[in-house]
Amino acid sequence: MPQAPQTASWWRFPLALMLLEVVAYLSQDMYLPALPVVQRDFGVSQASAQLSIAMWSAGAAVVQLITGPVSDRLGRRSVLLAGVAGFALASLACALSSRYGWFLAARLAQGCAGVWAISVGYASMHELYEARTAIRIQAWMSSVTVLAPALGPALGAGVMLLAPWQGSFVLLAVGGAVLVPLLARWMPETVDRSRSRPLSVRAVSANYLALLRNGPMSSLLGVWCLVFTVIVMWVVSGPYMLRDASGGSRGFVWAQLYACGAYIVGTRLVDPMLDLYPRGLLLARALDLCLWGVAATLAAALLRLPPALVVALYGVFMLGAGVLLPPLFRAIVERAQQDMGLRMAWASSAINFAGALAGAVAAWLEVGQLRAFGLLGLLAVAAARALAHGRRGLVPA
Repeated sequence: MPQAPQTASWWRFPLALMLLEVVAYLSQDMYLPALPVVQRDFGVSQASAQLSIAMWSAGAAVVQLITGPVSDRLGRRSVLLAGVAGFALASLACALSSRYGWFLAARLAQGCAGVWAISVGYASMHELYEARTAIRIQAWMSSVTVLAPALGPALGAGVMLLAPWQGSFVLLAVGGAVLVPLLARWMPETVDRSRSRPLSVRAVSANYLALLRNGPMSSLLGVWCLVFTVIVMWVVSGPYMLRDASGGSRGFVWAQLYACGAYIVGTRLVDPMLDLYPRGLLLARALDLCLWGVAATLAAALLRLPPALVVALYGVFMLGAGVLLPPLFRAIVERAQQDMGLRMAWASSAINFAGALAGAVAAWLEVGQLRAFGLLGLLAVAAARALAHGRRGLVPA
């Protein structure tokens, strides 16, 4: 396995990967303000317009199961660069689509290409750097990419003031095109193709089955997914829970900025806290903080305290999540022995499926009250804590 560069330019690949993640996730969040205009321009129903969001998520959740093992065989660089180029082309296709069916297909391709590139990039990062450095890098990446759901809608609305809704997709296409040569220059190859095994559907299926049966990995991945579902439910339901007197969502925008700020503070605490506590103890305490935060959120909602106080207590949960998730992801991939591309594809697909399911459940239950959100959140985090402290979920120090 290649060693991480020791020169002053070691940060270039993580920086490029961070930019890639921001651009890819902005393709979902920047698009949200344009949804009513897209519905009008294509002459479709609201449900059909919302399908364009689900198509992106569907592509993001499935394609990694294929591209992960392909990158184990063909190398990370070529597969990642193909994904970034595909993302740029799909974004341009979204802007140029004249029929809604073609637009949906382009959205599916955009989600596929963007997230497959991110997944392959993460596999390289976790191969290239030892655990402490990888956790530090992932914490930095999380602190930046979490801004996408907070600032993405505002950025998309700002673009629409200057150009039609297609302008957001043109901007994303330009971003993807700029990243191709940047990653080609800065990304090291972490796979020795001469020692990689030939692709085999049977072997890949057997490896995925082994990952499914890997109790310790599945337990920790379940913890990650359950905590992540709380964040997704907040994003999906927040505009309804925090509507102002006129029905607008300005209150949610400020609440989301605060919540993302709390998460960022949590990620900044990871590195110094790893100097003070073993990793397993840090994960356990961070998960306890998530539980206390969401329990306090529910209690404040049940007592009908001012929404600002409820939001402030939700920030405690987000602070704990910021401390928890970066080192937890490293612990997840360390619990398996398969090729890193397979491990990363499995973990990333599970997380994307969990996010899509959480959004669907929130929509189906029409979660529009802070009490309902607090109850669902408490159940999710309590289940996560039970998994973390179970026989298979204990995280080694």
